Amino acid sequence: MKNVKFNNSIFRTVKLILISLSITILLISCADDPPIASSPTLAEDLQKALDEGIVKYGGKGISAAVIMPDGYVWKGVSGISHGSTKITSDMVFSAGSITKTFTAATIMLLAEEGKLSIDDSLHKWLPSFPNIDSTITIRQLLNHTSGIFNLTRHPTIWWEIFSDPGRIWDVEEFVRTFTLEPDFPKGTDWNYSNTGYLLLRMIIREASGSQISSEYRNRFFLPLGLAKSYLAIEENPFENVAHGWFDYSGDGTYDDLNLISMNAFYSGIGGGVYCTAEELALWIKALLRDGVVVSQSSLNHMLDFHSPCPGEPMVSGYGLGILRFAPSLLNGVNAIGHGGDAPGYAAGSLYLPDYDVCIGIMDNTQDGNTMPVINDIITVIQNHLNR
Repeated sequence: MKNVKFNNSIFRTVKLILISLSITILLISCADDPPIASSPTLAEDLQKALDEGIVKYGGKGISAAVIMPDGYVWKGVSGISHGSTKITSDMVFSAGSITKTFTAATIMLLAEEGKLSIDDSLHKWLPSFPNIDSTITIRQLLNHTSGIFNLTRHPTIWWEIFSDPGRIWDVEEFVRTFTLEPDFPKGTDWNYSNTGYLLLRMIIREASGSQISSEYRNRFFLPLGLAKSYLAIEENPFENVAHGWFDYSGDGTYDDLNLISMNAFYSGIGGGVYCTAEELALWIKALLRDGVVVSQSSLNHMLDFHSPCPGEPMVSGYGLGILRFAPSLLNGVNAIGHGGDAPGYAAGSLYLPDYDVCIGIMDNTQDGNTMPVINDIITVIQNHLNR
């Protein structure tokens, strides 16, 4: 037993000496090496993309949100709303034509409830209009194959809006006034038509018996927790609105749109959604990633993309209120969702299925100056997920 104890004591002593030598060697070998710098975090890189984008692209203010595959939500802002007031992540912007995704989802839910069919003709729901074929179907309105002239291309429409910005237009009057002859016979080609979506909102009112704002709020805003979202003209604005900038005077400089009424624009188009960038990301996540807004069958219809889409270089296909972005313009990444612009604002709501990432982005300038920062954001996401 004494030999055993002696041997154990020697073993412990040798072990301690070896450990001490190993530590000493390690410290000596590392003495001349530079310290290892931790790589920038995802949040830091995304914020850098926004800050550099404001400078690079010349915008005023931008707000963005990214929902990563693990559920992490990043929110970032850069620039100003007006004066010295900085953009904050709880500010709302106009979502512009992203409102079409809410309109299309409402139509699909009404179809699921048996209140209409997407293959119904217009004459079943609406009166006749000059230059509009009443046999056009709801589906053709949804995917822009109706051929109906896009009234926002009318040569005098913006003069009419900004010469009397406080005017309240009736949507039917708006359609009759600014819809010119069709671009092509129904179903034979594709053209982006805001007019078609005005007609869809009129159909929603007829089929549901409700205001559009009630349909959006009860079906989407409340169930999905989109607490800051509202429909302009029909609902009271959220108190914290980012000022939009637009050259409505035509003198080559931006004007603050919050100093004039936008009643003429929003009443004419039947309302437009305002929300935060985070709520845009949450909306597209619920609709396209989680699939909790409409049934799988309805979603399959929405993702049945018509292609090609002439005149829209950012669009490689258009479904029912959902577009497929051209990968060549987004770093080769596949993305679906919608873009939007309205006087003084631009926005994007994107789902990247290959990365399982959702993005909401909004800016407050006439031409969407900082919207190319989407590419920079996507690059950051790629770099972090591909590590």
